[in-house]
Amino acid sequence: MDVKAGQVSFDQLISELSTRLINSEPAETYECIEEVIAAIGNYTDADRCYVFEFDDNIQHMTNTHEWVRNGYQAHIDDLQSIALEELPWFFKEIKAHHKFIVNNVEQLPAEASAEKAEFDREEIKSVICVGLVANQRLLGFVGCDMVRKKREWQSADIRHLGLVADMVANTLERQRTYAELIRTQRELEKANRMLQAQVAQDGLTGIANRRAFDERITNEIQRASRHNTPLALLIIDIDQFKPYNDHYGHLQGDQALKSVADAMFDQLQRNTDFLARYGGEEFVAVISATDEQKTKESIQRLLDSVRTLNIAHDESEVAPYLSISIGGYIHTPDAEEDTESLISRMISKADSALYRAKSDGRNRGYLDN
Repeated sequence: MDVKAGQVSFDQLISELSTRLINSEPAETYECIEEVIAAIGNYTDADRCYVFEFDDNIQHMTNTHEWVRNGYQAHIDDLQSIALEELPWFFKEIKAHHKFIVNNVEQLPAEASAEKAEFDREEIKSVICVGLVANQRLLGFVGCDMVRKKREWQSADIRHLGLVADMVANTLERQRTYAELIRTQRELEKANRMLQAQVAQDGLTGIANRRAFDERITNEIQRASRHNTPLALLIIDIDQFKPYNDHYGHLQGDQALKSVADAMFDQLQRNTDFLARYGGEEFVAVISATDEQKTKESIQRLLDSVRTLNIAHDESEVAPYLSISIGGYIHTPDAEEDTESLISRMISKADSALYRAKSDGRNRGYLDN
C-alpha cells in the first residue's frame, strides 16, 4: 500500500469515527465504541480488537467491548473482572508505560508466565495495547490481537491505535461524567422529595403539618368547586391534654399524641381524606365528596378510634381514658367564592362546633350549620 495514500485513508477514517463519537447521544456510547473497534480492527487487519476498562484503583479489568474477525473465537465472556494478581506483569507494564506491545508471544520474559499462558489459551501470537487516558487518569486500554500469524507492530500501528485510544478515552470519560451527573441529579431529586416531605410533615406524629393543611384545603376547595361536591372540615382537640401532660410527663404525652394521630389516620383511608396536626393537641381533617350523614359517621369513627386506645387519663374530668372532641362544617364551594375567605369561614364554623362539643361535656362531635 502507498504510505501516503494509506495515511490519507486512515486520517479520513479517524475523522469519520471521531465525528460519530462526538455527535452521539450518551445512550449510543456502547454502540459507537463497538463501531470504532470494528473499524480499527478491519483497517489494521487484526483478528480481534477490544476495549478493557479498569476499576478506580486499577486492581481489576473487564473486557467491555470486543470485535472478532469472522471465523475466530470471541473471549469477552471469559475476561470479566480480571484481578491484578492474575496478570501482574501486564498490569505493571500498562500502568507504567500506558502501552503493551508484544510482537511474538513466545519471546515473553519468564516473569510474564501468567500472561503467556493466557495468550496461549486465546491462541494469540502478537498483541498491542494502548492505554485509555483522560484527565491524567488511566481508564483502561484498547488492544488488537493477531491469531493467524505473528506481527511486527510498526510505529504507524502504535500511532493509529493511540488516536483511537484517545477518542475512546474521551468518550468513556464523557459517559462517566454523564452517568455521575445523572446519579447526582437523582440524589438531589430524592433529597428534595425528602425535604419537601419533612417540610410538610409533623416531626412528632408523622402526619401532615399545618403548612401541608393550608395547601391541601386550598386544593380541595378548588376541586370541590369544579365538581360541585360538598367538602367537610373537622377540627379535633384532645380533651384536657394539659392535665394529662402535667400528670404523666411530656414523654408519655408525646406518645399519646402519636397514638391518637395513628388511630385517626387509620380511619381516614380514602385518597381524598386528609389529616394534619394543627398545633399542640389539635388536629384538622378534610373529607371530600361527603354529605352530612357520612360526615357524622366519620366523626363517630374518629371518636371511637381514640376511645378504643383506652389510654388511661386519671386527671380527666370527662372519662377515665383519653378522649377527643370534634367540631365540623360542611360546605359546597362555589366558583364565585373567594378561597381565602371561605377557608376562614369554614375554620370559624368548625371551631364554633368544637366549642359547643366542649361546652356540652367533651368526648363528642358536632357539625355546624
